[in-house]
Amino acid sequence: MAVTASQSQIDAIVFDWGGVITVPPGPIVNRLYREAGVDQGKLKDRQDRYRDDDPDSQFAKLERGELTLEDYLHWSRNDLPGAELIWDPSSPHFLFPQLKVISEVVDRISELRTRGFLIGLLSNNIAEAWPVVAGGLALDELFDVVVNSAFVGMRKPEHRIYFHIVDQLGVPVERVLFLDDNRTNVEAAIACGMHAIEVEQPIPALGTLERRLKSC
Repeated sequence: MAVTASQSQIDAIVFDWGGVITVPPGPIVNRLYREAGVDQGKLKDRQDRYRDDDPDSQFAKLERGELTLEDYLHWSRNDLPGAELIWDPSSPHFLFPQLKVISEVVDRISELRTRGFLIGLLSNNIAEAWPVVAGGLALDELFDVVVNSAFVGMRKPEHRIYFHIVDQLGVPVERVLFLDDNRTNVEAAIACGMHAIEVEQPIPALGTLERRLKSC
């Protein structure tokens, strides 16, 4: 029997977007880089140089809204030609339309709301991609709180963004369950006091979610 919010120690469930509500982005990113003709050796060098959790990286600044997309694309083009194309909405290699929403996850989110759970969306994103996200989800119907890094000036794994969404949800941090496909983001959520699930594949993660709602 499905657990309701009144039967669980969890009051709110917070979902990442890419790789949790959508198909995993990693293979798609790799394919798009190849199709854009990006030098794979230089790409690996870049990935070694710029960590996802580096708060001072150019991409972190873009996701916090501190850097315009135009300036980021210019920097990226000079750093590694072709790599900028997956972030360029005018390019056929633009990543976000390729990240298809998984209907089973959306249906479960809707069901969880009817079971009394508060639902949040917490996404590291760029302002120019938000129309793609919003166009693929009925945000007002699915989520009680929506937080996009580009609009609030902070991003995962910065602890302040986790506390921000918890404040918006209005529940104790220890009664929040967070799902993300990035281990660093999951570890940061746990450090903030949340329960968390690292998502490798979205649909199997729904089973893990249900078990955690019973056991937490």
